[in-house]
Amino acid sequence: MRFTIRDDSSNVQNLDGIVVFIFDDMSTEGLNPSIKKKLLDIRSRNVFHGKSGEVYTTFINSGKFKTNPKTLFFSGLGKREDFGAEKIRLSSGMVTQKITYEGLSNIAVDLNSIIPSLNSQVLGQSITEGFLLSDYRFDRFKSSKKSEKDKNRINEVVVCVRSKFSNGVKKGITLGKIFSDGTNYARDLINIPSNEKRPPVLASMVRRMALREGLRCKILDEKQIKDLKMSAFLAVARGSSAPPRLVVIEYGDTKKTRPISFVGKGITFDTGGISVKPSSGMENMTTDMSGSAAVFGAMKSIAQLKPKVPVVGIGVLAENMLGGNATRPGDIVRSMKGTTIEIHNTDAEGRLVLADGLHYAKTKYKPQCMINLATLTGACMVALGTNLTGMYGTHDELIERVREQGDFAGDHVWHMPLHAEFGKMMKGKIADLCNISGVRWGGANSAAAFLQHFTVGTPWVHLDIAGPSHVSKRKEYKPAGGTGVGTRILTGLAKDWKRLNAQKGKAFGT
Repeated sequence: MRFTIRDDSSNVQNLDGIVVFIFDDMSTEGLNPSIKKKLLDIRSRNVFHGKSGEVYTTFINSGKFKTNPKTLFFSGLGKREDFGAEKIRLSSGMVTQKITYEGLSNIAVDLNSIIPSLNSQVLGQSITEGFLLSDYRFDRFKSSKKSEKDKNRINEVVVCVRSKFSNGVKKGITLGKIFSDGTNYARDLINIPSNEKRPPVLASMVRRMALREGLRCKILDEKQIKDLKMSAFLAVARGSSAPPRLVVIEYGDTKKTRPISFVGKGITFDTGGISVKPSSGMENMTTDMSGSAAVFGAMKSIAQLKPKVPVVGIGVLAENMLGGNATRPGDIVRSMKGTTIEIHNTDAEGRLVLADGLHYAKTKYKPQCMINLATLTGACMVALGTNLTGMYGTHDELIERVREQGDFAGDHVWHMPLHAEFGKMMKGKIADLCNISGVRWGGANSAAAFLQHFTVGTPWVHLDIAGPSHVSKRKEYKPAGGTGVGTRILTGLAKDWKRLNAQKGKAFGT
């Protein structure tokens, strides 16, 4: 999809259609006379109100469009006072679906009526993300990729905006492309079926991406993982015929300057192990590596953005399978840190691989901060539903930055408690820790407290993305499948990074 900028919204004779964004209380002042006439008409008939998510399709064949009629899309933004990046992203995503349904290839987007309401760069970025994220599709396993329904793709989006705003919009479009590229790459990795992305294969895919983007990538195999004494990580992989991999991607000079570090859970398929999951819905466990996918997608975008801060992205890749060599409930393993762990439930495997992944990042790179992402607990979905990410952390400023990036990206997070009582719940009976609390309530909190043990001394945030990691049906700019949630949060953090101030006392909620 190509984006260009023009300063004359009436010069669109060679395009197939026009998109006009409308607030619910917006006047028609400044609109093209023919477009203004159409809007007044549909408002008089009470068929379009400009509500958020509302799209109305009509045709315009008067005035300058008399000899060359155009499809006209009015896309609602809701109330002006509620307007922000996510509103325009949602609206752009919705109208993209309508454009694709109509089979149109070349579209003008007129921003002149709304641009005073939002920073021009933010506007350009959000519209670009709305179009590119909504237009995503995963069809590599379709025998015929050119079906009548799927072949319709938008080729060109012409953004019409007054010249004094064009530089800001242009910068925003560039950012939108980069942020969307990483997110859609993460979606691809998530949507690939598990038999096509077993840990060694997925690691090789990611290495190729890293080399293309000019990133450094090293892949640790089973022997190297064993040499590092990552027995918690290895315990999860024991039941699978596919060996685990630790993927480490570096951007920038990580030796000269302390980097920031992202760590992702990468369970390429999760049966639950001997504590086997119910069969219903197990096919969705191909998405259990969404945390690593977000990290890899963010690294792809970061390579293009070239921020000043060095970044390390780590994916801890394993399959959690049943087998004669699988870890048993009751087994005890020793983590890379030296902490012993009783395994009472082999389906609580994400925290085991992350324990070693986080300790590796902490000791190898001594990062300014660590952020991990994981489809960690169903308990977080029970608490927050499927649209919100649960956020835990030990540094107030870092927590607030993650929250702000989540709000801007539309990947909303909710700060969850990490009080000392949850850590006490994870104490083992005959080992240092247990991988489950044995208590029915607060499972997401106790899982986060388990991870906290391996991050002491480093500012840290844990994002439990179990709910929003995938959608079963399309939602605005999120087609069915993996969403790539968290990718743009990480990318934005790196782009805007400034050194953290020291945490004073305990962080809120700990």
